[in-house]
Amino acid sequence: MTEKLKPCPFCGGEARLQKHERVFIHGKTTRAAYVRCLQCNARTERVPYEEFGKSSYSADAHIKAVNAWNRRAESDL
Repeated sequence: MTEKLKPCPFCGGEARLQKHERVFIHGKTTRAAYVRCLQCNARTERVPYEEFGKSSYSADAHIKAVNAWNRRAESDL
């Protein structure tokens, strides 16, 4: 994955891809990825690896988290 993370849309801070080995989602413990701002702690929704049929590392989950973070609303101004 080579796509660069955009600055935080709320504070302009630096963002990082987070990879968690144990998170509790929908009543079960799983692995997940998300992007979080290091300054204000805004973050994307957690993307479970299992969503892509993986029980460990999932590049697809990381890509989905990065794409969610980098998405911005269009402005008509």
